[in-house]
Amino acid sequence: MDPTDANPDEQEGTDSASPAGAPEAVDEPAQRTTAAAVVADADDAAERHPEVIEQNPEALPDEPATATEPAKSKPKAKPKKPAGPDPAEIVRRIGRTNEQALAYVLNPDPKLSRLSRKAREALITEVPPVTAGALLGPEALARHFIASAAAGRYRDLFSLWDLFRARTEECKPVLAERQRALERARRSLSTAMKLGLKGRADRVAEDITRAQGLIWTWVREVVIGDLKAVGQRPAIAAALLQREPGLDIPLPATPDDRWLAEAAAAKQDGNLPPQLDTLLSGNIDRLPATVATLSQVQEQYPQRLEALVDRIDLESENIGALLAWARDHGMAGRVRSRIVAQVDAAAAKGRAEGLAVWQSWRDRGVDLDLPESLTAPTIEGLDLARPESADVIAVLVRAGAAVDPQRELEELAGQNRQLAEKAYESFVCAGLDVHLPMALEGNPIVRDGTRCPACQAWTWVRPGHERRCPRLKQEADAAS
Repeated sequence: MDPTDANPDEQEGTDSASPAGAPEAVDEPAQRTTAAAVVADADDAAERHPEVIEQNPEALPDEPATATEPAKSKPKAKPKKPAGPDPAEIVRRIGRTNEQALAYVLNPDPKLSRLSRKAREALITEVPPVTAGALLGPEALARHFIASAAAGRYRDLFSLWDLFRARTEECKPVLAERQRALERARRSLSTAMKLGLKGRADRVAEDITRAQGLIWTWVREVVIGDLKAVGQRPAIAAALLQREPGLDIPLPATPDDRWLAEAAAAKQDGNLPPQLDTLLSGNIDRLPATVATLSQVQEQYPQRLEALVDRIDLESENIGALLAWARDHGMAGRVRSRIVAQVDAAAAKGRAEGLAVWQSWRDRGVDLDLPESLTAPTIEGLDLARPESADVIAVLVRAGAAVDPQRELEELAGQNRQLAEKAYESFVCAGLDVHLPMALEGNPIVRDGTRCPACQAWTWVRPGHERRCPRLKQEADAAS
């Protein structure tokens, strides 16, 4: 039989049953495909599980699980000490004022003097300018004073002159090379003097007293050039006359209150020349009546004290201190007579006005009798809403006057419930035998819980009802 005529199924079976030793030419591609797949799977596994794992540089290192002792932390590095001395120590040794800097220049610290110039210059930005100038020496301090005065702080010229007198040789070259800066400083000084003649006279007086040498020449040139203005400021005139007693300064014929106050202050300090003292003593009673001026006049011009006491302002905010001074120095009667005259004048205008003034002095601790116009047995002209009116009514009731406080309250409540609330609270606190009017019961403007539990007065009409209410005190005493 021709092999080509064989059954295909039998041929397929014959092929599958070929012996093992036969060459497997047909299966080689399949084997190569399987090996390639194995290699690819191995590469994928290697990528999923790499043998060498790179650590994340931002991840924290894990602590070793097998460590028996904790890892010792590295000691912290100590901060390096700055080269050279501490700036705060420099400021403490030298100081930060002109006077301290001058004292250091005259007696320098040996330890700081041994510092190199490089070390000193490294410190000048860390310390105040005047301290840096003193650290660098007299020449640097002189340059600082000149620059500071030229910038407007003219009083540094006084320190510059003190330094010049103490260290003349070191300062001469500095002054010679900084003439323009000195001229600017002189203009600052002149401007300050001219402004002080109309403003801060005390500062100008201090400058006149302190200035020396060339600086005094500059100051004198300004003040001598306007002696009329100097005469209007007794503090400046006194300081100038202390230095030049023979100077003729025009003084005002009728000094104003400011002149008198300045002259009195200079007199208190003991620096008032005779010509100023004469003018002050002739007008001492025109001084503002304060505790200080009253004490000064009592000590130095006792014959003019009564005239000054009569000028006490009864409306002053310090009237309590003035009354105490008058009481302690035997002048209470003069002040009291003025107060009584004030109350009588107010009562002549109207009972309500007089009563208000009388009560205001009672609040200040002055015990005064009621004026005659207020003791009339009637309530006509009184403001029943005022607490002093209740006090007067209580006095009239105790004196037997035909006054019915309850009836007056009922009539007022029918006209104005707000005023009636105030009047009722005042009547209760004055000790009058009254009760809450019917028209005020259930008053819609009164909130719940704002009435006194003892007297039913509305506590909001006047602060402090709880301290004044006599009925509340009685209940508290009974409960205790």
